[in-house]
Amino acid sequence: MNCIIKIFKTRFQLFVNFTLLFCLTLISCSPSLTVLKFNPDFAESTYKYFAEKSEKSVIKYPDDHNKLLNACETLTKYSFGFTMEEANREVMIDYKKSQSLYNEAHRNFVKAVEYCGRALDVKYDNYKDWIDDSNNESPIFTYLDLPYLYWSAGAYGGAIKSSKGDPEWLIKLPRLGKLLEAGISLDPGWNKGALYSAMISYTMIRHDPPVNKEIMARDFFTKAVKASNDLDLGPYIALAESVSITTQNKNEFTNLLYKALNIDINANPDIRLNNYINRKRAIWLLDNIDEYFY
Repeated sequence: MNCIIKIFKTRFQLFVNFTLLFCLTLISCSPSLTVLKFNPDFAESTYKYFAEKSEKSVIKYPDDHNKLLNACETLTKYSFGFTMEEANREVMIDYKKSQSLYNEAHRNFVKAVEYCGRALDVKYDNYKDWIDDSNNESPIFTYLDLPYLYWSAGAYGGAIKSSKGDPEWLIKLPRLGKLLEAGISLDPGWNKGALYSAMISYTMIRHDPPVNKEIMARDFFTKAVKASNDLDLGPYIALAESVSITTQNKNEFTNLLYKALNIDINANPDIRLNNYINRKRAIWLLDNIDEYFY
């Protein structure tokens, strides 16, 4: 049984860090952090309520790109921050339950992909052709489109991971890269380096990996750390999961996670909640280190 679990973890570990990079990154107020810390069940039901409310709003206003973005964002946050996080932990305890959670998350991620896709399609006539490679001419995105690109990439990342290796979704991995690269071309350091952090893992799993992919991933790590003034745990965990595990560098893995744990999660209020979630992830990874190194 342990062997089966390790095979499963190995197969999907390169997608795990998307859980960290896209979950709840735009929520920063301390009440949200307090609720999550002391009443996680209430926090989950609250975010689920917001996700369901945003979907109802889309039904009422199906062509409003702002409401479509909100539905994509809230559904992606909820699925990453709660459903996927629970699924990642349950895989080592209750495999059957973890699969049920992955399926639930996948259904929501697919809807989130649709919402962000429709939002960008409303804004740009050639978006659909661009994203599916029917036309190489890119829409002329602006700074205001960064949230659309980011959350669309997050939704794709979640759908790919939660698909459990479904070829239908694996072949859409290049779309994730196109969205991230489009965002970086507009503002590389946007959202405290969130795009750089996402590129750490994408560089390691992309369909056309460069020969020097590890060097490139480390370069994105350096840029992400700089963009956040070394106050974001995300880049450290992303590098540990996407590079250190891949290269089976256990010492680097532990060093990165301990460095992350030494960061004051309250130093930057804008990323406080994300840092709190990532801190919990770092502790869990260290507690389960034997599942990743053989």
